[in-house]
Amino acid sequence: MASNRPRKTLRPIGATPARAKRQIRPGGRSARVRASVLQAAFAVLTQKGYDDFTIADVAARASVHETSIYRRWGTRTALAVDACLHFAEAALPIPDTGSLRSDLVGLVRSLADMLTSPQGRAMLALTVARDPNSVAARRAYWRQRFDLARAIFDRAVSRGEFPRQANPIVFLETLIAPLYFRLLVSDEPIEEWPTNEMIDHLLRPFQVSAVARKSR
Repeated sequence: MASNRPRKTLRPIGATPARAKRQIRPGGRSARVRASVLQAAFAVLTQKGYDDFTIADVAARASVHETSIYRRWGTRTALAVDACLHFAEAALPIPDTGSLRSDLVGLVRSLADMLTSPQGRAMLALTVARDPNSVAARRAYWRQRFDLARAIFDRAVSRGEFPRQANPIVFLETLIAPLYFRLLVSDEPIEEWPTNEMIDHLLRPFQVSAVARKSR
């Protein structure tokens, strides 16, 4: 008697089910959409400033639905921070030259170049905005940037160029603060700021300590 059970379709060994194939997106459409939205967001931020930055404008520029942006980022502040971080990844790469001094020189010069660009001025607008959301945005931005910059000091510690007990965040804040002072307070050109001299001044105590330890 013939069986009424449905026959199983045999699939060659190593073949992938159609459902799984549909779920695999090489490169990722989601990643492409995210990049498109972040580029559009930073363009709007540069053009209009943070005060007039809206998700509606970003959605129109990126050709996506506003609901898609809200679903992923939630608020315009979160989107602005992510857009700034996305831009900074390319504009402010973390140097790895094999020397702490050279890494710091490269980092500060990249920061100075960025701050004097139209994109940098857009980011400065977020820096001086005073509403609670922008304050949270600034903190999130700097927290992530400082976390990335720690790699410079971790490598320096392993090479004996920076003491393990020293605070790299305080060092970085001291190093870059004069740039923001010139831009936001004194209006002096940051291109004339003596980058090398400042870095040497900050590193000198650590270098003296290293020499003293070696001579013991």
